[in-house]
Amino acid sequence: MNNLLGIDYGERYIGLAIKKDNTPIPYAHKVIDIKEHDLIKEIVNIVTDENITTIVIGYPIGLMNNKSRMSDLVDKFIDNTLTKYFDLPIVKIDERLTSKILNNDSSKRNDDLSAVKLLETYSQNA
Repeated sequence: MNNLLGIDYGERYIGLAIKKDNTPIPYAHKVIDIKEHDLIKEIVNIVTDENITTIVIGYPIGLMNNKSRMSDLVDKFIDNTLTKYFDLPIVKIDERLTSKILNNDSSKRNDDLSAVKLLETYSQNA
């Protein structure tokens, strides 16, 4: 069984998507505002409730294949949080342009849809 949790990590908003082993396509799960919710508690609950076996996280690389400030923040999140709380494989996926592709209405958060795109990319390349 390979149930995936996709994470589109941002400084305030975290988009989450899920791909279950028995479903052909991933689905948007939720957007978490870390100023209003406990991110770790939310992810722990999802990992437990959905029997997650792998975490797929977007990795923001600049257009010239350079690490960015956000790349460093994602690395810190992986090292200080994900590996501390979860004994699961963590896979980084190049997320260049995923949020931009989906951002046709700037008044609506679409971080969860970006997480879906990450899982689609991962599933196509796995």
